[in-house]
Amino acid sequence: MTRAVVLSLIVLTGISVAWSQTPEPTTQGATSPDPANFTGRVTGYTTSDIRVNRYSFAAGARTNWHAHERGQALIIEQGVALAQVDGGPVREYRPNDVFYTPPGVRHWHGAAPNQSMRQVSVSFGVTTWSGPVSDTQYSSRR
Repeated sequence: MTRAVVLSLIVLTGISVAWSQTPEPTTQGATSPDPANFTGRVTGYTTSDIRVNRYSFAAGARTNWHAHERGQALIIEQGVALAQVDGGPVREYRPNDVFYTPPGVRHWHGAAPNQSMRQVSVSFGVTTWSGPVSDTQYSSRR
């Protein structure tokens, strides 16, 4: 299997786990998408527990340590990203790579020291923030 296929399977599994832990949506705020674009019955839901954001990080910029109640998936759009799960190695990610963090796992992510990065993040549930990532932790690659 190619790396892209393996990464896609990992991300889909993680997102499935996150969604399976999400309370059943209520019909309050439900919408019917334009039927010209769908076949069969499709219902859209408003949500306040799933966030999608796009962030640009300057070279060397990074988040603090944090965890997401029901996980997070990052898609790297541009540049070079670094990310670390607490207790694991710092890993490098490039455009179209995906970094998935399971529910409640403390981690950080940001740009490489000499290159900016842009990411799209899909976060599930509440984010719990911890302290800053030290320069020593940030530079402990491999």
